[in-house]
Amino acid sequence: MIEAVRNLKQGDQLRLSDGDGKVLFGAEEIAVRVAELGREITAAYQGTVPVLVAILRGGFIFQCDLAHSIEVAQEFDFLAVSRFNPQERGRTAVKVLHDLRSDIRGRDVLVVEGIRTDSTKIEYVQTFLQLREPATLRFAALVCHECARNHSVPLQYKGFDIGNEFVVGCGLDYRERYRNLPIIATFSPTGGGAAAVSKKTANADATAEG
Repeated sequence: MIEAVRNLKQGDQLRLSDGDGKVLFGAEEIAVRVAELGREITAAYQGTVPVLVAILRGGFIFQCDLAHSIEVAQEFDFLAVSRFNPQERGRTAVKVLHDLRSDIRGRDVLVVEGIRTDSTKIEYVQTFLQLREPATLRFAALVCHECARNHSVPLQYKGFDIGNEFVVGCGLDYRERYRNLPIIATFSPTGGGAAAVSKKTANADATAEG
């Protein structure tokens, strides 16, 4: 299936066992854009060894792909957070599920997100990491929802702007499936799963734990 999906282009239909959608960005287009981001990041971090912190679970594939295009030494770490109460949107109503293992004090840190949404959890992540006193703290996301383009936590590096659609692929999932797809596509589940997707909150957990 993966090879067939890899050949899909922008606008092609995506048919999966429990839903379907439309390709927003094909594998080749994504690879070109990630390489461009890698060159920008390489230029910004000359003479340093940045720590790339993937926000789990949506950011880990983008972290790996991006690392292949960054031509300076780098280190990896991972962070996962979740809400105590899914209905509470306050940036302090968050718990850490997986903490950093690195000491980032005085280090250059690049937070890698699969998708930037309007969730306030990334504000918590910013504050949480700033308390560790990194030398610099920047953010990168493969895709950014329209509702998040003026987010209080700015993105220094962004792959693609999209609407507020629910999307899968390149680390983003539907019920833990389809992270491995090498494309970014909208997704609408069929049957009983359709109610699980809300455009307003689409992929919201991917920012901090999905």
